[in-house]
Amino acid sequence: MNNKLIIITFCLFFIMFIVGCTTVTRSSTTDNITPSLQLSGGDITVGEVLTAELKYDANDDTLKEKLIAEALRGTTYDFLLAPRYDIITTKSGTIETTVMRVRGRGARLK
Repeated sequence: MNNKLIIITFCLFFIMFIVGCTTVTRSSTTDNITPSLQLSGGDITVGEVLTAELKYDANDDTLKEKLIAEALRGTTYDFLLAPRYDIITTKSGTIETTVMRVRGRGARLK
């Protein structure tokens, strides 16, 4: 009885091991990896610091993209390097305004 229990336990662990490894192998293939762009320092030209502000709306999921587009508007830069986002609340009398600001270095591809 004891040997039979050991054999059954070993078989169950072996099956679980095979199924688990197959799942890990299948999920770690290169088909599931999204392509990314790799740039080096020689591929970009870094420019001036750009800033933009928009009215803050916590429900707007695209606010960061809108801020970057606003900062790049009217420039020849392609993207912002290391953008920093700040939420700023100012009070003027009884009116309180909240804006979101982005600051980063403009950069263009060579």
